Amino acid sequence: LDASLQRDDGVMALASQAFFRWYFPRFAAKTFALARQDEYEADRVSARLLGSDVAAAALTEIAVKSAWYAEMFWSAHWSRAVSEALPVGPFSAMEAQLRAPLDPDFAREALRGAMRRVSDVDDTHPVLRDRLEALDERGGLPAWSAKPALGLLADKAKWIAHFDGEWRRAHTNDWKQHHAYLTRVRDRTAALAASAGRNNADEMVEWADCERRIDPAVDVRGHYERALQITADHPGALRGLAQTLPATDRAARLVVLERLHTSSAASGWWAAKTAVALLENPDAGPHDEAALKRWRERARTAEAAEQRAWEEITAAPFFSQIARHDLSDFELCELRADLMRCAAVSRAWLVRKNLREFPWRRAYILFAELPTLADEERWQLCRELEHTLTLPGAVLVLWAGHSPTLAEIERQAFEPVWTRIAG
Repeated sequence: LDASLQRDDGVMALASQAFFRWYFPRFAAKTFALARQDEYEADRVSARLLGSDVAAAALTEIAVKSAWYAEMFWSAHWSRAVSEALPVGPFSAMEAQLRAPLDPDFAREALRGAMRRVSDVDDTHPVLRDRLEALDERGGLPAWSAKPALGLLADKAKWIAHFDGEWRRAHTNDWKQHHAYLTRVRDRTAALAASAGRNNADEMVEWADCERRIDPAVDVRGHYERALQITADHPGALRGLAQTLPATDRAARLVVLERLHTSSAASGWWAAKTAVALLENPDAGPHDEAALKRWRERARTAEAAEQRAWEEITAAPFFSQIARHDLSDFELCELRADLMRCAAVSRAWLVRKNLREFPWRRAYILFAELPTLADEERWQLCRELEHTLTLPGAVLVLWAGHSPTLAEIERQAFEPVWTRIAG
């Protein structure tokens, strides 16, 4: 309602907007505490009916499997597009997979993440830690449920088929585009495999990265190790190797992260952040206070450098320290595929931002023409694109408007990298 009124210039719409801007913050503030207490009351009712241990186990399982659902299920489902040209419904597979026990390492890490969260004012639901404390229960992995709630339905197969069909219809175009994308990645992988004996370190890393896009679980450690044989301390190879070493092999991963931190200033923050998470993980090995302290200090130092680099990217004037983009044909094709899926973008320009903080790091500014959106919608879409565009470096996304104007972009951002064809 508020969004529709913002697009209406009438007198009544303006008056309504003024009222809603006054009313809704007050309504939310007055009702938030009550809504939060409603959640605790619901937990208390379930504990009285089934026992606090059962209620706590259910809350924990929901939190852990929600992490699996977000991080694992959908990526695996969409990866099926590499061999399936038409969309596949997710719900039949989801039913079976939600019943299966989770990988213990993933489950423990997901539980730790859930228990670290702090309740905030963005969600009336308390975090898992607070809900368990209210039930006087300790956090721990539960015995996984053996029966899905779908079993309560009279004809679950009918409903699964119904929702699979609805999902397929809603995602047909996206699935076809993703199939085309994975086909391009597969073709690129085949080309790199065919030239394996001649590949340089960059191409070996690209080969490994392409294979992981097709199958995140594939073993590509050998590709990264070969890249390091060609170019010692190659940042991309070290980063990839750190990600593919077993999570329980803390010593080996820390050695790789040390090499990465020492040899690549542009990768220092990632290396430090990864090392801190590794040292804080009790499943990866015994506690090492000295190493943890050292890496935390490195992370703080590197984070300050990252902030300076981001300030360089976002600082006006936006057209200073820029050059033509340096994307390869394959990288440019991936970017265009992303922009094609974003219906609001009619044209886009991409420039490389040369950073004083990290001269060798690839960073970009993308200027988008978004003629059909209001400014608030443009801002939101630009922030989303910064996280979803397939680019080999950080990107700031700006829309053609007051600053920068479309005329400035056309004059200074070189030629468009993407233009939507009408019809």
